[in-house]
Amino acid sequence: MKKLLALVLALAMVFALCACGAKEAPAAEKPAEAPAAEKPAEAPAAEAPAADDTVYELSIYHTFSATGHEEMWFQKAAAEIAAQTNGKVVIKTAPDGVMGGEDEVNPQVYAGVLDMSLSGPSVWGGNCGVDAIGWSELPYVVDNYDEMTALSKVLPDLVNKQLEEAGESENLVCIGAMSQGIRCLLTDKDHPVYKMSDCNGVKVRVPSGDVYMNTMNSFGCSAQYMSSKEVITSLQNGVINGFESDPTSIISRGQEVAFKYYITTNHIASLNLLMISGARLAALPEEYQQIVKSVFIDFCAQEVEDRVAYEEADMQKCVDAGVEIIELSDEAFAEFKAAGTAYQQEWLKQYGCESIVAEAKELIAANLK
Repeated sequence: MKKLLALVLALAMVFALCACGAKEAPAAEKPAEAPAAEKPAEAPAAEAPAADDTVYELSIYHTFSATGHEEMWFQKAAAEIAAQTNGKVVIKTAPDGVMGGEDEVNPQVYAGVLDMSLSGPSVWGGNCGVDAIGWSELPYVVDNYDEMTALSKVLPDLVNKQLEEAGESENLVCIGAMSQGIRCLLTDKDHPVYKMSDCNGVKVRVPSGDVYMNTMNSFGCSAQYMSSKEVITSLQNGVINGFESDPTSIISRGQEVAFKYYITTNHIASLNLLMISGARLAALPEEYQQIVKSVFIDFCAQEVEDRVAYEEADMQKCVDAGVEIIELSDEAFAEFKAAGTAYQQEWLKQYGCESIVAEAKELIAANLK
């Protein structure tokens, strides 16, 4: 009996132990996740210096006359910038090519050695390796002052768009377009021009830049580059028979006594670009950068409109000095325009600028409405 009872108790203990062993072991805890590695802080972008008591100086180096229309408007813009910055940004000018010609100055602006300069688009393009920005200086893109004024208002933005696309926006920034009038052919007393065939063999001075050289050659002239300072003596000595320019530039250089005929070819509406070194602009506090850009854009636009009246008055001064105006017939003008436009189209195709010119013409049309 005792054995039976002991056997029953033993079995009960076995069942109890089995029941305990059947319980689920507690789930193993997941190892704690390692904290996500923090991203390294990005280096802050280089910022323009804050405006303080520093006085910043910028100089405009250009080849135009110290008594010319361009210099007059530079001085007006300089006064406005000084006023808006409480004298903290001082604009100085160096006219008359005192630092050299465009071919010497422009590359130094591009390299950040010099601050600013004023020059033709095609000259800037050739000097700085961005030829495509020269399209607005091509013959007959526009040929009257209304279209020229409309173009001047959109040209800086179009040029800056091209510079950005070319990866050059850190080197050059366009902050204005100034009028140098609409250029015409000017010849001595022995070379009147009434039709394009009269240009054959006429030796004509042109400024630096292939556009001027090729435009005159497309008319049948024999174009040659020389400084504007050499024009008067070269005409007197027979080295050249003529040159091409606009009335206000002629008067500012005293050239009205050196030629006889003013021929209304109206071949290039000359809008010169005011460019600033990207590095020199970035060195200014952001506030001052915006003031410099907005003031020059505004005052250059005013210069373009003001120039029209100056051109008319200076044309009369040329006439008073004995210059004879040859008004081309519609047929003769069409002949010149066809020759110049053929060269223009060839150039646009070479540099892939058809679309930017089409955009410009749409904007011009919209501004004229």
